[in-house]
Amino acid sequence: MKDNPNRLLLVDDEPHFCRVMAMHLEDEGYQVVTTTQATEALEYFQREPFHLIITDLKMPGMDGLTFLESIRDISPSVPVIVLTAYGTVETAVQSMKLGAFDYILKPVDVDELKILVARALHIQEITRENVALKASLSSIYRDFTLVTESPAMQNLIPIISKAAEVDAHILIRGETGAGKELAARVIHASSPRREAPFVVVDCAFLDPEAVEDTLFEKDHGRVKLAQGGTLLLDQVEELSLKAQARLLRYLEEQRKATKSQVRVIATTTKNLEEMATEGTFRQELLYRLRVLEITVPPLRDRKEDIPTLVSCFLKRYSDRLNTPVERVSSKTMELLMAYPWPGNVRELENVIEGALALCEEGERVLSKKHLPPWMRTKDQEKGTWKGSLIDTVESLEQELIIQALREYGGNQTRAAEKLGITRRMLQYKMKKYEIKAKRFLGYR
Repeated sequence: MKDNPNRLLLVDDEPHFCRVMAMHLEDEGYQVVTTTQATEALEYFQREPFHLIITDLKMPGMDGLTFLESIRDISPSVPVIVLTAYGTVETAVQSMKLGAFDYILKPVDVDELKILVARALHIQEITRENVALKASLSSIYRDFTLVTESPAMQNLIPIISKAAEVDAHILIRGETGAGKELAARVIHASSPRREAPFVVVDCAFLDPEAVEDTLFEKDHGRVKLAQGGTLLLDQVEELSLKAQARLLRYLEEQRKATKSQVRVIATTTKNLEEMATEGTFRQELLYRLRVLEITVPPLRDRKEDIPTLVSCFLKRYSDRLNTPVERVSSKTMELLMAYPWPGNVRELENVIEGALALCEEGERVLSKKHLPPWMRTKDQEKGTWKGSLIDTVESLEQELIIQALREYGGNQTRAAEKLGITRRMLQYKMKKYEIKAKRFLGYR
């Protein structure tokens, strides 16, 4: 049985059908509540939260359409799948107009129902994430502005604002961790597409054999999920030539339409012009993506931002880790300002989070001892750092583990898969570096 917290409400006037369908859905890990009466189902729904409803259309007493209308009055967003016989397909279509997610014909194909339920819940999750994103977008935009003290970033703000107004594809360049995705999110949040989904695809982790399905599958491909909104192709240079050709064809088709169904924002850390010359990136695709171009400067070129960024990360992670740290010591800030930050803002964020995790109870000042060992000694004359190879490798290892655990909300199995190691090896490393999985439970 799969671990799945979603609660389903199944309504059908045939008790045997309810029992059988509930058994199959519970095998998928869903929590299923069944009833043979729509009026009783409505009472359940008013008392308890459900993630999805499956209802028959023809039932004695309150019928499926009336039940659907009542559900929509209570919750416009919960997905409803209706069950219908061949003779009532027109009624099923009417239910779609009333806001049903989809319908399925009786006799019900169990596998088809499972797929439909999974797809509805997946789309609901993406919608929920976008609602949460929109709720915090104003603060994200303020953060983006407030943590920018350097002229390089101040000059970028009006460019991003202008890009948001123009409905064109965008290429965002910059080093790893510089803030390319944040820039893309701000553009989406400030654009006319802000009410629609923002879907992220990390091209480096796409299965080369499954790119077509992942991006363009008819029902739940990433392009379909991003309809009306923005599709962010992170590390677009990692796409295979075959995948690039398919993406180019899609962009060409959209170019002929009155309005693009999806705005594509691509990010890259590489010189795509050189890759095009070498034949590893399609020239035509570069032209299609590079309608507008933005370059996010590395942190070493905007060190004026470091104190404000540090304050921002201190507030964020001291709250999450429940530590009373209020500030950074002057000596520690000197080290932070002097360090070259090859991993940019993301590396700074990880260092501050890791340092806070090492603070003892009651400590209010982040000091030098909390920083990674390879950051604590600096050759003042040469401006280089005296970290041994082992220290540097271990520090990078810690950062990658923290990043993976953060991405998957502390789920060690999925984090281990992303890191390419076994779960047991990950647990060994976590114990070695004193990394606690529970620190990351609030990230998803």
